[in-house]
Amino acid sequence: MNKIEEAFDIFWNKHKSNAGVAHAYKHKLIYAWCLSIVIVIVMGFMFAGKASMFQGIAEATETTISLPSPTEVVKVHVMPGQSIHAGDTIVELNRPDLVLRITELTRELDAIEGRSSLSTAEIDQKVAEVKADLSSRSLTLKSEIRNLETEYQRNKEITAKLKSLKGSNAQNDGSDATVLRIKSLKNELAVLQANANEQIKLLKSSGRLQKSAGATEVENLKKELAELQKQQEELVQVAKEDWVVGSVNARDGEKMSSFAPVVTLTHKSPTLVRGYIHERMYQRMDVGETVKVRTLGGTGKAIKGEVVGLSSRIVEFPMRMWKMPEMPIHGREVIIKIPEENPFLLGEMVTISE
Repeated sequence: MNKIEEAFDIFWNKHKSNAGVAHAYKHKLIYAWCLSIVIVIVMGFMFAGKASMFQGIAEATETTISLPSPTEVVKVHVMPGQSIHAGDTIVELNRPDLVLRITELTRELDAIEGRSSLSTAEIDQKVAEVKADLSSRSLTLKSEIRNLETEYQRNKEITAKLKSLKGSNAQNDGSDATVLRIKSLKNELAVLQANANEQIKLLKSSGRLQKSAGATEVENLKKELAELQKQQEELVQVAKEDWVVGSVNARDGEKMSSFAPVVTLTHKSPTLVRGYIHERMYQRMDVGETVKVRTLGGTGKAIKGEVVGLSSRIVEFPMRMWKMPEMPIHGREVIIKIPEENPFLLGEMVTISE
């Protein structure tokens, strides 16, 4: 306000002979106030809805050890607040139903392999029986055919001699009957061999089908067994990176229900900041944007963070951010990822700026 009055005084000294200027000088206080109000309104419109700085709380990502099935705790190897490193055993668990199912699958696989071997032996035995029957009946038919052919040849020779006698009227009906019998036996032998070959083919194909069906069943059982064995390995929980034990919710020998948290793990230093923008303000901020994070007092070097999440609804601020205990504050939540190497404490309030 003093600077505005000084400007009026300078302007008056230069133009005090002007009547309009004299009028303005007499009402300089009024004009100064009006000008100040206009400047404030203009600046308000310029910066309306833009929050250049807001507050948040430094937090760390957490992970919970739990299983989707009822579990028995065998031994807990950690305590709350303990720092653990990659490779350290956290907890040993047990699932009796898992052990029982693995045993059942192992027995089923052994039984299928045994049945497969037995079926193969039975089919081989049946094939051998068909071949033996074919050989026996073939020998009988071939022997009979040879005898008839010998008899036919002898009769043919006798008939030829009789025909050579003058005036002989010998008949060859018997020879013709023998030829028909030989032809019939040969046809029977061919049919016998064809039937036997077809039986052998069917037996072997059924063996292949049984093997294929057995192989499919074995493959499905092996897949299930591999999955169960993987779940069994996960019963011994080992840290894959450095953590700090947040809470231990079970004791040795205790039975836990499905998805019940056994142990909670957190990082030693904050890895994210949960910021809150007042609902009457509007933050032009997008996911992926870089911001600066400082301690609440503004001391120390600012840490660069990246906006990784923006809430799509209005939420209530944590109570510690309220100006008055009886007056809750609401606004939009912003999730900011920060480097693990930072000076903040877990739960510390910080300021965020663009």
